Amino acid sequence: YLQRLTGDDPVLRWISATTLRPVRDALAPVEYAAWCDELAPRLRAAYPARPDGSTWFPFRRVFAVARTP
Repeated sequence: YLQRLTGDDPVLRWISATTLRPVRDALAPVEYAAWCDELAPRLRAAYPARPDGSTWFPFRRVFAVARTP
C-alpha cells in the first residue's frame, strides 16, 4: 500500500507509532529525541516531499488466510 502522508517529518511520525516503539522504550526520552533528530533527515532524503507537500510512503502489508479441514 502507498500511504499519502503530510506534515513535518511525516514518515518519522508514521513509523514512530509502530516500528520505532522498541527503540523508544529502550532509550531515555532525551536519547530518543536525539536519535530521532539524526534519523529525520535520512528519512526526508529517502522519502522526499512532492511539490504538493505530500510524501508517498510504501507500506508493506502481508495478508494470510488459513483454513482448517
